[in-house]
Amino acid sequence: MAMLNGKKILLVEDEILIAECGKNELEDYGYSVVICHNGEDAVEAVFSKENSFDLILMDIDLGKNRKDGIRTAEEILEKKDIPIIFLSSHNEKEIVERTESITSFGYVVKNSGIVVLDASIKMAFRLHHEKTAVQAKQHELLYVNEKLNAAYEEMEAANEELAATNEELIWLTNQLI
Repeated sequence: MAMLNGKKILLVEDEILIAECGKNELEDYGYSVVICHNGEDAVEAVFSKENSFDLILMDIDLGKNRKDGIRTAEEILEKKDIPIIFLSSHNEKEIVERTESITSFGYVVKNSGIVVLDASIKMAFRLHHEKTAVQAKQHELLYVNEKLNAAYEEMEAANEELAATNEELIWLTNQLI
């Protein structure tokens, strides 16, 4: 299916049937979807030169004896700024709180429906866009601040030079009188 909205999503889900169903629903909404069934493959896919994802939908439980989705998200976010939405059947306070320590763009309970998931994805894209814009402005302000500090230092040096010249002129004037 062609990408209607141009957005490529990585769906990290260990349950094959759930992953395929989710992929089909998302593709019906115009997204291009790649599935990974565990955290290790997800990390590899994100950092692969062939892939460029716009967003990650991350399940929390990724199979026994496997890295969970929270740890996988942390590992990805250490090196890449990409919006992540946790998509999980867990609604226990402890699990949800674990995801709050990570910069994520939402938490959607599985079976909430594609309309809710699509709305969450769109919100994540908007939030990530705004976050990126704020970061760009911060960098711009830091650059301008550095320039202003350099100009201030130049003015201070020029003022010191003028003060020294002024003192010298006063001394010379006093010598001539």
